[in-house]
Amino acid sequence: MMNKLIFLFGLLWIVSCSQQKAFKNAENAAEIHIAENEIREFQEELLSEWNNPETTPLKEEEKVDFQGIHFFSVDLKFRILADFTPIIDGKSIPFPTSANKIKYFKPYGTAQFALEGKNYELTLYQSDPPYEEAPEHLFLPFMDETNGETSYGGGRYMDLTISDIQDGKILLDFNQAYNPYCAYSNYYNCPIPPSNNYLEIEINAGVSFKQ
Repeated sequence: MMNKLIFLFGLLWIVSCSQQKAFKNAENAAEIHIAENEIREFQEELLSEWNNPETTPLKEEEKVDFQGIHFFSVDLKFRILADFTPIIDGKSIPFPTSANKIKYFKPYGTAQFALEGKNYELTLYQSDPPYEEAPEHLFLPFMDETNGETSYGGGRYMDLTISDIQDGKILLDFNQAYNPYCAYSNYYNCPIPPSNNYLEIEINAGVSFKQ
């Protein structure tokens, strides 16, 4: 009798573990599907902006040499839930730009995360003054070891919002990193990523660069 009870409890435990694993796999599959859809939407919107004659940032004479927007393969290891630390009363910082001008940003907070066994930190900024049309916008300019090789030499950007910060976390999806307009045109005034936002790793995600 005891042996039968032990067998029954063991069987129930195996079934329960299998169900939990199935639920977890289903959750993971759903999360992957959501992430891939978000990245696909980002890519489609960016391509539409550049390919549509009415919305492209390019001047007429630049369109001939434009070779299109290119992307690294989607890699969800570069979609990272980072720890967020706010910066209280950050002072306005002058950012040099590609046009040798100055734009001002305030540090809003830092994102800490691990990637391939190493710890990294990036500072998120808010325009000073904040953009009237997007007061919650956060600006994340960064550079990494792909710059000048497989991505634009002047670094890349990511757009986030204050509402993206939840419970001390913020999602950084480098698959949605994009080039500044200055990567393709000489008519723009693009902030240069600060040295503190240099990542000593190849971020093979987001917009690549082929010119």
